[in-house]
Amino acid sequence: MKSDRGSARRKRTYRMGARARSVEETRERILRAAHALWLDLPYDDVTLDQVAERAGVSKQTVLRLFTSKDRLAFAVVDWQQPREEAARDAQPGDFRAAVTRLVDRYEQMGDANVRVLDLERRVPAVRYLLVQARESHRQWVERVFAPCLPARRGAAHRRRVLALYAATEVMLWKLLRRDFELSRAETEAVIHELIGGLICAAEKEKS
Repeated sequence: MKSDRGSARRKRTYRMGARARSVEETRERILRAAHALWLDLPYDDVTLDQVAERAGVSKQTVLRLFTSKDRLAFAVVDWQQPREEAARDAQPGDFRAAVTRLVDRYEQMGDANVRVLDLERRVPAVRYLLVQARESHRQWVERVFAPCLPARRGAAHRRRVLALYAATEVMLWKLLRRDFELSRAETEAVIHELIGGLICAAEKEKS
């Protein structure tokens, strides 16, 4: 009798685990689908029907897991953020690799990033996305460019961080790549020129 009860308990545990894995896999497919659609289309143009079709699930499944389009957008931000940070990460002081990886990301996502700026005041999920993205970028600047930042935190440290932030920001990529129609290589070279000037200033301060 005890053996039967133990066997039944193990089966229930297995079924519950399989069900949880299935839900997580479905959730992942939906997040990937929504992220891919928002890379290609404006926020307002993406519908839950499109997300469901791309993910291979019903719209009801999307609503059951995320309740609304805005809630789905919040979830996409949280899901994508660590992937984004890993994709552009570089060792502190390896400025060339850092810029190359950053421009790689802008080539893939820059147009989508620029599109959402107009929605910041209207769509809470977009505002949340941009707050997260700006803080993440600031932390990236402080980590990667640590060797050329003033040792003491204060006004000078903040100015240098903001200068490097501006030199690596997506709107600069958009200005060079889309408005001035520079090649990817030329765009990267201009960013290196700007960063190089800031690094030279830092080296003069130390000498």
